[in-house]
Amino acid sequence: MAGALRFEQGAEELSTRLADALPAGSVKFGVQVTGVHVQGDSVLVVAAGPAGDALVFPAQAVIVALPPRLAEQTITFMPELPPALTQVLSATPTWMGHAMKAVVRYERAFWRAQGLSGFAISYAGPLQEIHDASPADGGAGALFGFFTAHAEVRRAPRQERQHLVMEQLGRLFGPAALLPRSYDEVDWTRERLSSTAQDEAPPKVFPAYGHTLLREPALDGRLFWAGAETSPLEGGLLEGAVQSGEHAARLVLAGHTAQR
Repeated sequence: MAGALRFEQGAEELSTRLADALPAGSVKFGVQVTGVHVQGDSVLVVAAGPAGDALVFPAQAVIVALPPRLAEQTITFMPELPPALTQVLSATPTWMGHAMKAVVRYERAFWRAQGLSGFAISYAGPLQEIHDASPADGGAGALFGFFTAHAEVRRAPRQERQHLVMEQLGRLFGPAALLPRSYDEVDWTRERLSSTAQDEAPPKVFPAYGHTLLREPALDGRLFWAGAETSPLEGGLLEGAVQSGEHAARLVLAGHTAQR
């Protein structure tokens, strides 16, 4: 699609490079936060380690970047959050939390030789939106698409769903589309560390993200919010996530400077 911007190594590359720039040991994998407890001038982050062991991390301030609904359902805050804030967290949809995606890999991006972009919008198959996901070096080809929200397609056996996807790609891109190297899919409604049961139904309109209560600190200035759903600009999207992180960092730094 003309004008589209993509990460050569995937969007994960942004997070990986940022993590590499941090001091060793700053990023903990396999650790799930279960509580944020404010005690006087400090805040304790309570978590469960990879083996279920209890961990506690002391801090001066905490930025929660989980989707608001997920934070409200999986983290215990002490003292309790104000009811109005809890309501906002619960009412904020997780962007793309309802999505299901398929990726089909090929030996080469054969559609490009046909003068095709790999982009398609379809209402005659399981995938409603399809994009070219081929690596920049041209060494292989890949198409990915988002499934429609129809429950019957998502409840179907994987083999049946794959058959429907390949049939659709064959209609759109020709016989070569029927000869993939691999087929993979992921359903975000089943990713309980990404979305909640509330997110299974897609929103009927684009959500109004960036509620004022998610743009200001909570728990006596110790708790801050970030994440795509907290940004009023490009809310739900990658740009919104970046802007929300910068906003939260500015608030934390301003509070830290004021305490000196």
